[in-house]
Amino acid sequence: MLLPIHIYFLSLSGLTHVLQAFQQIGWGIENSCGEVEFLPLGDNGMYEWLREEISQTKLYSIISNKIANKEQIGINLFNDNSMEGISFIADSTEQIILSLSINRKVIKGKYTDLVWYLENIVYKLFDIGVDIRSYILEEYGD
Repeated sequence: MLLPIHIYFLSLSGLTHVLQAFQQIGWGIENSCGEVEFLPLGDNGMYEWLREEISQTKLYSIISNKIANKEQIGINLFNDNSMEGISFIADSTEQIILSLSINRKVIKGKYTDLVWYLENIVYKLFDIGVDIRSYILEEYGD
């Protein structure tokens, strides 16, 4: 099952600001091994994710360079209080796609727990004052 959340932001001026907002609401940039999982500079749509121990400063530098080169940004974010993660994919703040593919939270063994994702992403962004123009949740069956 594939479940993306599409989010369209109004109040955040850049992707680094969006990532900072996600970190503020409890979505970290490091996996359980202390590595950052991201699309490297020059990936050109190949989706060859890297896993490296890098600082937030270096990650934001890579993101800035990707933005300057008009490349798609990709980083996996991990919930600070659980094992769930999301793949954050974006070209701009106009549309951000969150793929709920890392230890997807499910109910009844197969259905995505949409309420959990709304509470831990969308509602928490609202709580910190982020203006979201719209969001769309989609789930596709096998």
